[in-house]
Amino acid sequence: MSENHHLQLFPVPKVLECSDGRFHLPAQGSIVLAGEADRAALPAARRLQLTLSQVLQLNLSLSVGTRPSVRSVYHFSYSPLLPAQGYEIHVDENGIAVNYGSPEGAYYAAATLKQILQQCGRNLPFVHISDQPDFAARGLMIDISRNKIPKLETLFRIVDFMADLKLNQLQLYIEGSPFAYESFPQVWELETPITGEEILQLDAYCQERYIELVPNQNSFGHMEGWLTRPEFNALAEIPEGFMLPEDMYDSDMYPEGLFMHPGTFHTENPEVLQLLATMYDDLLPYFTSKYFNVGCDETYELGLGKSKASADADGKGQLYLSFLQKIHGLVLERGKTMQFWGDIIIQHPELIPRLPKDIVAMEWGYSAAHPFEADTLKFREAGIPFYVCPGTSSWNSLTGRSDNMMANLRSAAIHGKNNGAIGYLITDWGDFGHWQHLPISYAGFAYGAAVAWNVENNLEADVAAYLNTSVFHDRAGRIGQLLLDLGNYYKLESGVVRPNDTEMSMLLRTPLQQVQLVGKLTAEHFEQLEQYLAEIEARLEQPELECADAGLVVAELRNGIHFVKHAVQLARIKKQLADGPGTLQSELIHRQIKDLDILLHHYRQLWLQRNRPGGLEQSVSKLVRLRAEYTRLAAELTGSAVL
Repeated sequence: MSENHHLQLFPVPKVLECSDGRFHLPAQGSIVLAGEADRAALPAARRLQLTLSQVLQLNLSLSVGTRPSVRSVYHFSYSPLLPAQGYEIHVDENGIAVNYGSPEGAYYAAATLKQILQQCGRNLPFVHISDQPDFAARGLMIDISRNKIPKLETLFRIVDFMADLKLNQLQLYIEGSPFAYESFPQVWELETPITGEEILQLDAYCQERYIELVPNQNSFGHMEGWLTRPEFNALAEIPEGFMLPEDMYDSDMYPEGLFMHPGTFHTENPEVLQLLATMYDDLLPYFTSKYFNVGCDETYELGLGKSKASADADGKGQLYLSFLQKIHGLVLERGKTMQFWGDIIIQHPELIPRLPKDIVAMEWGYSAAHPFEADTLKFREAGIPFYVCPGTSSWNSLTGRSDNMMANLRSAAIHGKNNGAIGYLITDWGDFGHWQHLPISYAGFAYGAAVAWNVENNLEADVAAYLNTSVFHDRAGRIGQLLLDLGNYYKLESGVVRPNDTEMSMLLRTPLQQVQLVGKLTAEHFEQLEQYLAEIEARLEQPELECADAGLVVAELRNGIHFVKHAVQLARIKKQLADGPGTLQSELIHRQIKDLDILLHHYRQLWLQRNRPGGLEQSVSKLVRLRAEYTRLAAELTGSAVL
């Protein structure tokens, strides 16, 4: 055990035992698959072969079968005694022996060996590792529907990130038109959606890394992208839109109420199922996964419009369940297993036992205090298989909410495991413009993957160290902690609980003259925030990144900091407007306009590095509106006309 501290593996394995001694990798030798049956481990062996070439410039050949003439440096052997996805690694004076319970297990062993080689070079410590996951399904969901649709190469990068962390499921959340439905070209013709052909490429890329690409198409609520169009508007529960109930939004942000465009289907219209069937037939053939996530969350106006009489007679819960069962029928006809978000049915626990038993509930929640324990118990008691679905806390945050993220991911893992979840899905959303840059989510991806693999050993996993060594390749070892600290600026705000939001993000999205959000913010808050951000900005000079996108990462973090700094100054302006605009100087507003112009210029440039152009102008629309409001205010202060 004397050298255990020299090996920092992530996720931390179930068993990691080091002993004295080192095995020196020879310059020549083979990666041996023990017998013909071990050909199933060929993807793992090839991955290891590539790692050796990239990390150590060693070229070891592949060999099937053991024979005296072949020097076995790495030896892969199937073991029926090991569980699926499980593996063992044993390093001693004879070399490296890998036993595995399935081809996936061999691949995960290769991922572990990659970290060992990166840390130890050619001198590997004598070690015994025994490992297997706590959750059979460990996934990541990326929101591609809120303006930001990644380029295919960006999605490949995310898949590689996942493979290193032993994640095995990827979902791309679809609402609106981020996918090119071949039956509905008018829906996406002005966008830059992901096509069926690109899904085929991505699906194949995922399969090579033992990652299942699961289709995810919302099918009940969140249908605004379709129901606001004239040709589909009649399918809405409330075609003209509605005001959201007061208990469902932040009154400081929406003091006059929150109008919602039509987003929920009228369940009693038979044309709805016809539309869904056509959408499914456009989407599903491009995926090899056996699963299909149909969404069905946040059906806000269900039972409040056309179906009010049915809801009054039978109950809103029954109305929801009946339509869910119809969707289930469509999914079964297409040979898939249905996943659905569990937030609505959990409000009607008496109906959970009536769900089809081959359905999978996706229990989501994004706060540190979300009741994963109580909610998952309801699904367990009803015999309904379920996933736990926490989040990265990146959205509506500009640069993350690190402490909330860690607590949320941790709680989901603990209670999900205790109550028998069959899967763990890390969600990464893009509400209100998807302003956060991709690296802001990396810490959540990594920590979620760690606790999904092994809860007990990874509760205190060193996320910062993993980001430093395996993601950003920071020779200075600083970027990981910097990212986590940057994501905690929200703790210096007023202290008012803003679910899934930060006050600085909210301020940028509200009209300039709306000042309620700054009511509990003080000059001291602004000074503390600016000092905190200045310190982090100074620290951003220290990392020495060697990842392929190093320059882009630093630019993205600077832009994220710029967002928050601009919001702090905006908060000061709103504070003065609340006290009366007489103290405001037009020069201050003009400086803010110039600052926003620079912010937007850099944001647009950075967006196009990883993402498609479609959605960019919608993403910045609230900031463009803010600029116009600044201009009008400056004109009012100087008494000049607005051009």
